[in-house]
Amino acid sequence: MAAASSIVFLFCFTSFGVVLVLGGPTRATLETEVWRHAVFRGDLASATALAVVQMAAVVAMVVVTNRLQRRRAGGPKRVVRRAVVPRASGGLLAGNLALLVLVLGLPIAVLVERSLARSQAGGWWGGLTLDHYAALADRVTLLPVSALEALGNSLVFAVVAAGLAVLVGGLASLVVVHGRSAVARAFDLGMMLPLGASAVTVGFGMLIALDEPPLDFRSSRWLVPVAHALVGVPFVMRIVVPTLRGIDVRLREAAAVLGAAPARVRREIDLPIAARALAVGAGFSFAVSLGEFGATSFLPRHPDRLTAPLALFRLLSQPGDALRGQAMALAVLLMVATALSVLVIEGWGRRGSVRGDL
Repeated sequence: MAAASSIVFLFCFTSFGVVLVLGGPTRATLETEVWRHAVFRGDLASATALAVVQMAAVVAMVVVTNRLQRRRAGGPKRVVRRAVVPRASGGLLAGNLALLVLVLGLPIAVLVERSLARSQAGGWWGGLTLDHYAALADRVTLLPVSALEALGNSLVFAVVAAGLAVLVGGLASLVVVHGRSAVARAFDLGMMLPLGASAVTVGFGMLIALDEPPLDFRSSRWLVPVAHALVGVPFVMRIVVPTLRGIDVRLREAAAVLGAAPARVRREIDLPIAARALAVGAGFSFAVSLGEFGATSFLPRHPDRLTAPLALFRLLSQPGDALRGQAMALAVLLMVATALSVLVIEGWGRRGSVRGDL
């Protein structure tokens, strides 16, 4: 329960896009205020102070959670007997399914319906059309590029970010598994910071740290994929590290006895076994990058590198049926791309024995 509660707290406390779109200026949080102070007001000092407060709160929560887990693990062991769990009643099952459909299915259905509706006010009663999807190929004055080009940028960035995350996360996993215990724990904690710090803090940190020569990368095409990769590296490590730790040590010992160098042991034993876990991690990184909004809102300096989430936010921020219809159509395409990546991840995970902490 402590681990599950900490994950829920992290994602809620560091939520940015949902609060920005649904909450508006009257429902401000630390994340949205960091963005407003840095982007709109140009007050980097206040934005930095808020980011530090947010980091301190996250670190404090992680410390408390770890202590609770260690205290529970160090307590007296109790023998747990397997009990017969009664079959859930039909009413309870139907109620749970209805709740899932209402909470998860209804918003998706409404999104698809609005993307096909001729009039956003009348819904499907006013007729269905594909004009909103066709209009994604045309550039509106609100956007520097068309929404379809923005979606293409997101796909390219996601592929590059997934590759970088797998490379960095795979090497970091080797250090965590085979390094000295104290160094490995410290390194593991450091690599997990982007997951707890939130993408907004990562993007803001890169904005203020990489703005002066010789580290002025604000105009580099690699800036956005690198930021997305930093967010994706913890996901790769949480999947690859348990897989590497699960490898039978006798395989490595047998290879060493036969004269294999450590590098060859990694290449011939660790890499083939962890290949499927790396593929699943790449899928996670791809999906995270595809919908990433927090860090990207700070970083793009070239109009032609606009991503789909940013284009979606700009379309939703302006009134008008045409713009809102395009926003709904773009959201559906983004949702389909993300769902396909998740299905691929599920397929890889089921075909192999991929273990992880996610």
